[in-house]
Amino acid sequence: MTMEKGRAGRARSNATTASVQAAALQLARELGPSRVTIDGIATASGVAKTTIYRRWPNAAAVIMDAFLADIQPHIVYPRGSTPRETFRNVLRDFARALDPSRRELLRHLIGAAQSDPELAREFWEKWIGPRREEGRNALKMAGMSQQEEAVMIDLLFGAFYYRLLMPYAEIDDAYIDLVVRMVIPETA
Repeated sequence: MTMEKGRAGRARSNATTASVQAAALQLARELGPSRVTIDGIATASGVAKTTIYRRWPNAAAVIMDAFLADIQPHIVYPRGSTPRETFRNVLRDFARALDPSRRELLRHLIGAAQSDPELAREFWEKWIGPRREEGRNALKMAGMSQQEEAVMIDLLFGAFYYRLLMPYAEIDDAYIDLVVRMVIPETA
């Protein structure tokens, strides 16, 4: 059994973490994130509530950590030689990582975050904030103001998330290429 060191005290079992995260993902997919509780996760995973609460403050935090552990290996943020190339790579990786199950869960997480302040905070701190920071880093080479960078990130990811939430058409390479071309100036 592999162990990782926690904040203080005994080492944490990776198997326990994996079991809790798998249960949280399964429950979030079945019930929707806003209906998942620590009690439910404990029952489904066979891990004591006290153990779960030592690692996560609430069910929203467990779900976000589980979602990130599941999807992050598939999103690399490969740097290109230009901001256009970087964002094209990032958005293509993101689209490919969102298989139907992950796509549906992400839709649920976004929806639930609108009325659940804890989930909204977890979503911002662990998903949106880090991606915006990566985006700002990619745009730094273009010499834009912070406001221009923020708006450009909103436009790029906003178009992506709109198609994710209102799935009237695919998020394919052609769509991503068009969005990137329309949003990021060729000179950037």
